[in-house]
Amino acid sequence: MIASLSLPRGDALLRLAQFQPAPGGPPAAPGGADAGAQAPALRLDPGASDPLIALKDIHLPAPVSFWPLAPGWWMLLGLVIVLLLLAALLEWRRRQTLGYKAQRALDAIARDTVRYADARAVGAEAAVLVRRILLSRGGAQAAVLTGADWQAYLAQGKGALPQEIGRFLSVAPYLPPDAQEAAGMDRAALVAALRRWIRGHA
Repeated sequence: MIASLSLPRGDALLRLAQFQPAPGGPPAAPGGADAGAQAPALRLDPGASDPLIALKDIHLPAPVSFWPLAPGWWMLLGLVIVLLLLAALLEWRRRQTLGYKAQRALDAIARDTVRYADARAVGAEAAVLVRRILLSRGGAQAAVLTGADWQAYLAQGKGALPQEIGRFLSVAPYLPPDAQEAAGMDRAALVAALRRWIRGHA
């Protein structure tokens, strides 16, 4: 049975060639149709040739507004305000201290070259200022010292006065305007020594 259905080799190759398309040509239609009968070519709409035409243009986002501030900026602003308030409080407390007030009083004496033109006038007023500082500090016993004891007290501690300035300060309130003791005392050196003493005791 199988042998009766087989075809000669030449007939099989001929039938296969009828279904194989020619190189470079369209495929042959099934069933041995004419090779010249082809499917119509696909035509595209010219307007649809560019698929990007239907896309919309790019819209940039709106610029970021400065206000309202971000939470981080509010925190930084609050920290700056707190630091400024703290600095103002510390400065106010410093201005209330005895040392600050005493230095300002000495500055006023040093600037007033009319009332305190020479070292004698500066020494007389500064001697009163020094005793007032000691009384404010609770040194009432030291504030009433005189003579050699007073000179010795001014020559000790932080910012101690030199011996010649301490001696001059102890007699300055009692010297006449034309006293020879004041002639050799430098006004600027006296003020500088008193400033150091106030920083150490006030």
